[in-house]
Amino acid sequence: MKKRRILSSIVVGLSLFAFTVMTAPAVQAAYPEPDKVIEFLHHSSPGGGAGLFVLTCADLLNKTGIVKTKIQVQTRQGGSSAVALNYLHSKAGDPYVVMMWTTAQLNALNRGTTRMKIEDVTWLTTTVEDGNVMIVPFKSPYKNAKELIADAKTTPKKVSVGINSIGGSEHIMAARIERVAGLKFNITAFEFSPTQLIGGHIDMAFGNTAETSSHVKAKRARVLANMGETRVPYYKDVPTLIEQGTNAAFTQFRGFFGAPNFPPEAVKFWEDAFAKLVKTKEFAEFVKKSDYVVSYKTAAATKAFIQGYNAELIKDAKYIEENK
Repeated sequence: MKKRRILSSIVVGLSLFAFTVMTAPAVQAAYPEPDKVIEFLHHSSPGGGAGLFVLTCADLLNKTGIVKTKIQVQTRQGGSSAVALNYLHSKAGDPYVVMMWTTAQLNALNRGTTRMKIEDVTWLTTTVEDGNVMIVPFKSPYKNAKELIADAKTTPKKVSVGINSIGGSEHIMAARIERVAGLKFNITAFEFSPTQLIGGHIDMAFGNTAETSSHVKAKRARVLANMGETRVPYYKDVPTLIEQGTNAAFTQFRGFFGAPNFPPEAVKFWEDAFAKLVKTKEFAEFVKKSDYVVSYKTAAATKAFIQGYNAELIKDAKYIEENK
């Protein structure tokens, strides 16, 4: 009898244990799971500023051990970043797809031509300021920005300008010069405009230090102006456009965002990961080489910053739409 009671107790105990196991909520794996692959997405050619930035960030995050899960860089070109944004939108709720944001993405969202809307974006971080310069072929007759702008005023569309994407940073810079100086450029979008410049197909282009320094060193191009409100360190002897009498300026920022419904724990992970990355000596070396300025912001700070920055881009987008 006693044995039966003991056996019965064991059976009941095991049944209760099995019931508890079956009905208990599954323990969520820590993000990011080591056997997953994280996709770092961008919209442009691999050799351009955006491609180099994303590739380097991914490489350093893995090499420094800040992110142990493998990061794979993917480019989805087309539609002035619309292709990449629509792909990201299709990954709603997926924390394993992270995209770089800069001017091109903001303006694509502002134009309303993508399935992704700006209110859908999950902001993760701002990382750097990426200053730009105005460049011309080395044998160009223009010796400074003042001369180029004065000549452009004589005949509409006399000066040809290359941009990398419609609504991107180069387009914004050209548009701001047009608005302030009262002129019209002949603007054409190429996959990578500095290549067209050194090939002699256009009169002027824009680019950051990473995109322009090798051409300048090799005397294939010359820099006429810094495009920000202040001079970038690498081209510290070149005056800004404002210093040369044209009150137009633009500073590009680079950061990362995710799709709609990006999980909060993943947002926190990337905030922390990029906060650590920008403090590493490896990133400091990359920043110096690329002439970036570290401008780290959390997800919340990025979202707040974007409101004012994007308000100016909306004005630019309206101008571009009205003058295309």
